[in-house]
Amino acid sequence: MTAMTLLKLPIVVCLLALLALLLLLVKRSRMSRGQEGSAAGRAGIKPWLLAPAFLAVAAAFTVSILLSRSTGQDAASNGESLGPGIYARYQGRIYMNIGGQGEYLLPDADAASFGPFPDHELDSRNIGRDRNAVYCGSQAIVQLRPEQVRFVGHGYVSDGNRAWYCTWEKDNASYHWWQDILNSRDEDSPEKPRFRDYVLVPLEPVHAADLKIVNAAYAQDGVHAYYEGRLIAGADGASLQTVKVTSGQDHPEGYTDDHYVRDGRHVYFDGVPLPEAHPAAFLAFMPDSDQWNTRYGLDKATGQFYAGATPFPAKVDGVDSSALHLLVADRDRANHELFYNASGIWFWDYQDQALKRGCAYPFAGTPTMLSSGIWIDGRNAFFSRTIDDWRNGRNDKSLAARKTQLWMLPDAELTKVADLPGKNGHVRGTLWKGGAQLYFAPSIGQNYFLHDALYLVRNEEGLKRDLLTDHYYVTIFKSEDVERLDSSDSTVVCRMSSDYPSMWAFWK
Repeated sequence: MTAMTLLKLPIVVCLLALLALLLLLVKRSRMSRGQEGSAAGRAGIKPWLLAPAFLAVAAAFTVSILLSRSTGQDAASNGESLGPGIYARYQGRIYMNIGGQGEYLLPDADAASFGPFPDHELDSRNIGRDRNAVYCGSQAIVQLRPEQVRFVGHGYVSDGNRAWYCTWEKDNASYHWWQDILNSRDEDSPEKPRFRDYVLVPLEPVHAADLKIVNAAYAQDGVHAYYEGRLIAGADGASLQTVKVTSGQDHPEGYTDDHYVRDGRHVYFDGVPLPEAHPAAFLAFMPDSDQWNTRYGLDKATGQFYAGATPFPAKVDGVDSSALHLLVADRDRANHELFYNASGIWFWDYQDQALKRGCAYPFAGTPTMLSSGIWIDGRNAFFSRTIDDWRNGRNDKSLAARKTQLWMLPDAELTKVADLPGKNGHVRGTLWKGGAQLYFAPSIGQNYFLHDALYLVRNEEGLKRDLLTDHYYVTIFKSEDVERLDSSDSTVVCRMSSDYPSMWAFWK
């Protein structure tokens, strides 16, 4: 008896127990109706008494399903890696890996001749070939001969007459939840469930001999344009080109975006047209220090912002949200990208996928950024603070909300004193002065547990000394060189929050 068979036994037992409980409930219900008013009927087992048992069995059933989903450690993961991609050779056979799901056998692959495309190992991590076939994941591309293949790039391949695109892991349309219960999860089994998989997409129509990569998943053949192998209806392949990213700390001048492209008529995001956008005036931007692949667009001809393919609305709850300006886009300083106009400060709530107003306009004039997360308006100074709220329940320690606050230092017109060096001369932060008070603006943020863009300086010489240590972002607080500003010397003027569901709210 295999381990997988043993794993399925509690599932079968749970199913039988559930069925037995249901039958018993039905039987007792009929008996009660037949003996209504009699002592026997009143003495029978009440259905509500079975509820705890029913819930216990249901819980055991759920746990069994979750256990059956666990991939464990596939033996083939110890095999010889074939380049930087998804393939490995193990005991004379070829396996591929799907992230989070484990290893899968390529039963017909020739282990001796299998490998990646030699000159395109990074681009072709999900495509392999042997002397008999070319593979997208584990699927052989039937019409493509290995001696005829031309690797176009970024998952696109061709033989000069036809062309295909091999996606990265995507949701598998043929997957059903019961496959995790009934199918074998052995790495050698063709039945091993795949809730995500590499998908082969034929390009139709296509001038395969002229196929070229534009950027990442975009390609064109001089006439047609494609995103992830799908034809972009109405797009002009001949003029399809990349969109520049506005320069920032993480994105140097000349950097281009992977998601936005443009032709002579339209801008596209992941293959979706933005009908009102002006291609020649369109720019993309990403927050600095962002880990979530966040993308925004800006049509400089109209001032219209986009979150992905979604244009920001002109009004939110009756309040004018047009003609916005970017205040900050730095996830090390703010948990949200902040925008402003005369009506207030606005943020894109990435949990609700909506533009929201954080507060009324708090500035006395036009804000001027001194450094990321610090502004002045001719009268007051402002700084950003990031907050992550975590639940503290016995059974729920999950993230409750990510927040950004804007604090105001009244009548504090900041002037720069000096950049403060650390080891090897690298700038660790900047010393600012407002009135008689010194402030410290660190060059790093919440990624190093510095959640405020500005701190009060209590010991200037100690601060300069401790900035020379390796873990200065801890030392400066332990030594009380700096401290956080609070309501005694500053005021919260704007609050932004994105709420996260409880870990137990998955059924909602």
